[in-house]
Amino acid sequence: MDQNSDAAFAALIKAEFGGFQEFHLLLQQEQGALIKGEADQLLRLAALKSELIEKLAGLSAQRSLYISAAGCENNSSGVAAYLDSIKAQTETRELWSKLLDLARDVDQINSTNGILIDTHLRHNQQTLSVLQSAANPSSSLYGPNGQISGSASGRRLDKA
Repeated sequence: MDQNSDAAFAALIKAEFGGFQEFHLLLQQEQGALIKGEADQLLRLAALKSELIEKLAGLSAQRSLYISAAGCENNSSGVAAYLDSIKAQTETRELWSKLLDLARDVDQINSTNGILIDTHLRHNQQTLSVLQSAANPSSSLYGPNGQISGSASGRRLDKA
């Protein structure tokens, strides 16, 4: 391999790093919108995220082609072997390391956002349940007088 291989791979990694930086920013914006409950903002960000995920998937596929064409596996040791095989410059190796660090950060923010989404979903489900119970009081266990409602269980509790 030669300098051209290193330059081409470095350009690809640079593009992938830039895409992950954009994704990181979108996830931070998503987190802010989740915390503030800005549903309209979440819809807009979801569309942008989908586009960016497609772009990142394409860059990742290109990277995989470089690595597999050199007979290396598409994992961390395979990338290290590929970088050795093309005699990659220090800058390329550092950029790859930064990309891995950024990908870990993105994964962490995405996991946090997933937790926030799950929390909002549970809250919304509980709110819906309360509203449905209020709209259909006959399904309540207790009547307005505080006594157990006869229709709640389908059978009378005072008879054996």
